[in-house]
Amino acid sequence: MLDSPAAESEDAAAWEAFNGAIAAARAELMAAAPDAGTAIEAEAYLMRVAASALGDGFLGDHFRSGGLTRAIPTRGGPNPDYIMGHAAIDPARRYRLEGRLNDSERAGVGLYAVGADGKVLLAGYAAFDRSKVDADGGFRLDLAADAEGPGGLAIPPNGRVLIVRLLHRSAGAPCCLSFSGGAAPPPLTPATGTTAGALTLAGRTLLASVRQFLVWSALIGEARNRFITPPERIAEEVQGDPDTGYYFAYYDLAPGEWLEALMPPAVTGYWSLHAYNHWCESLPSAGTHDLSARADADGRIRVRIGPDAPADLVNRVDTLGRRRGVLIYRTLGETQTRIPEAAVRNREA
Repeated sequence: MLDSPAAESEDAAAWEAFNGAIAAARAELMAAAPDAGTAIEAEAYLMRVAASALGDGFLGDHFRSGGLTRAIPTRGGPNPDYIMGHAAIDPARRYRLEGRLNDSERAGVGLYAVGADGKVLLAGYAAFDRSKVDADGGFRLDLAADAEGPGGLAIPPNGRVLIVRLLHRSAGAPCCLSFSGGAAPPPLTPATGTTAGALTLAGRTLLASVRQFLVWSALIGEARNRFITPPERIAEEVQGDPDTGYYFAYYDLAPGEWLEALMPPAVTGYWSLHAYNHWCESLPSAGTHDLSARADADGRIRVRIGPDAPADLVNRVDTLGRRRGVLIYRTLGETQTRIPEAAVRNREA
């Protein structure tokens, strides 16, 4: 059935608004780029964010499995050790999430509220590891406004999104999940039911995301070659999982230099250090963690970061030609604030 003239007019206006969002985001990125190379990279970054926003609006059925939509890790300093999925939540409905860990280490389940500015903030949380599943690795979680107890997660009135993060660092089978209770839209239907609505949402998401991580890049960029706790302005946004510790640095290296990060001693459980470009996009294979890092002769773990880090050193994180960008050090379950030490090195030092 063809759209009515009114719907066609709404679609045209939504397209114009979406193109306007891209133009505004591009102008802000270009103004914030610290050098020509970073500005060039911003063009591709913007298109990846745009593609992801459009995918949320128009390709959900292609990325959906078991009631969850696979998240595309295009923005916001994503953790490469995670597989992520999400679903829209209605506080008036009842849902059930069932899973089996298989060869994954952990499943973190978060409920989030979406603010007027498009930012996503934590509103409820549950996690499952080997100590919290049955003998076959299975688990179940009921979600509703009145859900309670260890097998339930209460949906607050402003809860709008469910996000599941699977910690998976194995070549084996990842955790399988089944989420029921929501009404899946028919195939080839825009997320909001109309083209204009989905385009409008995509434009808002794109612009809010770019602006949010422009702030991240600017604030983290002040911590040149040193690690810090999350700046106050972004601390709430950073906290995707309540039991994850986040620490940031900005590597800024001259030719021949690399950054050496000395990991805190005696950290138990999961930790990771990953490198990103200036726009907080993850760099492929640019990271290490508690399962892959090797200690030096003195028993301490040192991570060498940058394009010129010598190949004969262990725990080398190649930033793929980039001399500036973001670093994120994460821990799970650590109760103490222990920040990595960092120092710029070269062959003469």
